[in-house]
Order: sequence, then C-alpha cells, then structure tokens
Amino acid sequence: MAAPDTAAHERALDSARSWLLVALGVSMLTIIWGVIFTFTVYVSQLSTAFGLTDLQASSVFSITTAVFLISGGVFGVVAARFPLRPVVAAAGVGIAVAAAGLGVVDSYVGVVAAFALLGMAGGTAFIVVVSLVPQWFDAHEGTAMGITMAGNGLGVLTVPFAWLWLFDRVDFRTAFAVVAGAAAVVVLLSSLVFRRPPGHSETASTVGVDWLRRQLGDASFVGAAVGYGLLWGWYYVLSSQLVDILTQNGIDAAVAAGAFSIVGGVSIFARIGGGAVGDRVGPRTVFAACVALAAACVLVLPAVGSRPALYAVLVGFGIGNGTLAALWSPIILTRFGSDNATATVGLLNTSTAGAAFLAPLAISGLRGVTGGYTVPLVALAVVTVVGVALFYWGTAPEDERGVLERAFKIASD
Repeated sequence: MAAPDTAAHERALDSARSWLLVALGVSMLTIIWGVIFTFTVYVSQLSTAFGLTDLQASSVFSITTAVFLISGGVFGVVAARFPLRPVVAAAGVGIAVAAAGLGVVDSYVGVVAAFALLGMAGGTAFIVVVSLVPQWFDAHEGTAMGITMAGNGLGVLTVPFAWLWLFDRVDFRTAFAVVAGAAAVVVLLSSLVFRRPPGHSETASTVGVDWLRRQLGDASFVGAAVGYGLLWGWYYVLSSQLVDILTQNGIDAAVAAGAFSIVGGVSIFARIGGGAVGDRVGPRTVFAACVALAAACVLVLPAVGSRPALYAVLVGFGIGNGTLAALWSPIILTRFGSDNATATVGLLNTSTAGAAFLAPLAISGLRGVTGGYTVPLVALAVVTVVGVALFYWGTAPEDERGVLERAFKIASD
C-alpha cells in the first residue's frame, strides 16, 4: 500500500474545501433536526392525518429517536468500510423514500415504518457529518465543529416556522413531503462533495470484528463511551419533562413552555464560542467545565421559582448543551485517532441511546417514589458529574492517565 500523501493531507487541512464541508454540514444538520426533532410542532397534525392515539403518536417519536441514535452508530461502523459519497447519497435516498412513503401509507404501522427509515437515514448522515468535519481541520478544529453543530439548534429554532407556514396552506402529508424532500435534496447535493481528506482512508481490513473487539477491550474507550452516555442524560430529561418541573415550581405555564427554546437558542452561540475557546484553552478542559455547569444547574433546578433564576439556569443549560455538542467529536478523534473516525464516532454515539430511553424513565420512577423532583434531579446531577469524570478520564492522553488514576483513587478512599 502506498504511503499517505503527507503534503497533500497538510494542504487540505483548514482549507477552503474544509470550510465548504462545514457549510454543508450546517445545512444538513439544520434540515435533519428540523424534520425529526420538531415533532412537537406537528404531532397533532400527524395524529389527525392518520387517526393516531396520543400513545401511538408518542411512540412514533420514541421509535424514531431510538432508531436515529442506534442505527446512526451501527451504520457509522458499517460506513467506515466504504467511501463516504455513496453512504451519504444512500442516506439522502432513504430520507426521500421516507417522505414519499408517508404520502401513501394509511396505518400506524406504515407511519412507524416511514419514520423509522427517516431516523435511520438521518442518523447515518449525522454520524458522517460529526466524524468527517474534524478530519479536515487542525488549527480551527473546535471552531469548525462548533459552527457545524450549530445546525442542530438552528433546525429547532427555524424549521417550526416553515411547518406552521405550510400547515396554513396545505395538508400534513404535503407539508411533510416538502420539508423532508428539502432534507433529501440537501443531503444528496452534499454527497457530491463529501469525502475523506487526502492520505486518509477507512477500509474493510481495518474496521471489522477484530477492530470492534479491540475498542471494547480498551478501558479508556469504554470509560469514555459509558461516561458520554451518562453525561447526556440531563438533556433528555429536560427535553421531555422541563415544562412539568417548572410548573411544579410555580413558574407560569406559558413561560415554562418556551423555556427549552431558550436553551436551544443559547446553545447555538455556545457551540461556536465553545469551539473557539476549546481551540485556545484545550477542548477537554472546556468540555468538562461546561458539563459541570449543566450539572450544577440540574442541582438547583428544584429551587428555581422566579423568572430571573429561571433564565440564569436556562443559559447554563444552553452553554452546557452547546459546548458538549461542539467538542465531543474532536476530543474523541484526538484521543483515539481519526483513522477509523466514522466507525469510532458511530460506536460511541450508540451509548446515548440508553440515556435517551432510560434517563426520563428513571426520573419519572424516582419522582413517583419520592413525590417530587428534588431527589430525582439531585441524583441526575450526580450521574452527570460521574459521566463527565469518566469521559475526562477515558479521553486523557497517556501521559495524564497516571495522575488522573491516582486522583480518582484518593477521591474514592
């Protein structure tokens, strides 16, 4: 095998093509998040169009999210064995088929199948974006990922207006075909440009059962993966239960309903700012500090009963969410290498599926036992701190491992 073209690889980093990939990444994440994660905006329209019960409608979103997270991880490992262009193109085709399929199905099973395909294709495209962009940068890696991941927040903030505009003019099936169709077009056009940088490849000979066994046998990788899942739990709890938590605290229902959008808005700026600061201070340090801030906000959330306190806590959550989203992928690829970046990032991302499914259930269960949110949220804050500690330890360079291990031993004694 020929040696990698080092000079070509270095010229490609931080180049104009690198920033083009960032622009396409922002566009892809904006429209994908806008289709899948604005479900609350169109759930009533979906239920009416297909005659779904509340439970059935809720299960559609749960299944879509689970498929997005799990299949994104699984297909990330599979995608590492192929060139990226056909993988991204296949994701675009999958979104197009899901959009067309929802126009012809007339049952709950058909709706679930269409949305599951949407989640599978969207999750695959997401993993490709978050694993590819860091490979094209060196000096501006954090900033580039921050800008790219701002697409998630932009999708949640902007696409709801498109849904509402369309619902005033057309029925749900047509509106969904328009928005999901736009997502398919963006992904398909991006597939014409997406490729790994010169001198870098992921092949079937390096990504397989042996590679997977090595990763799962690496204590550092397992620690980072488990920690990554744990430190996301707070976000999924807030996304499903924040309104209920705040109204129980005495916050007006209308104010509580708009609280999560504030988190999303702040996170857009935090993704960009956190990435830029991470480039200068060090991404692991910034990451750990901002997740710790989110944990502190979870801890004080049961006591929040006024608007000034609420807004302060929401800003903290937005900073934590934005920085977390911007820096996790560069940290992982710096520690574990970018040779099999798509597979590595995909494998790690599967750990969030457990958090998305279990964290809200655990909080609800504890609330039922204790009669309130105080104990559950204190427990959630502790879990978040444990998660970021494991992630920080697992992604530490080899020369820091001994120091961290001694510190953890002292803390546990």
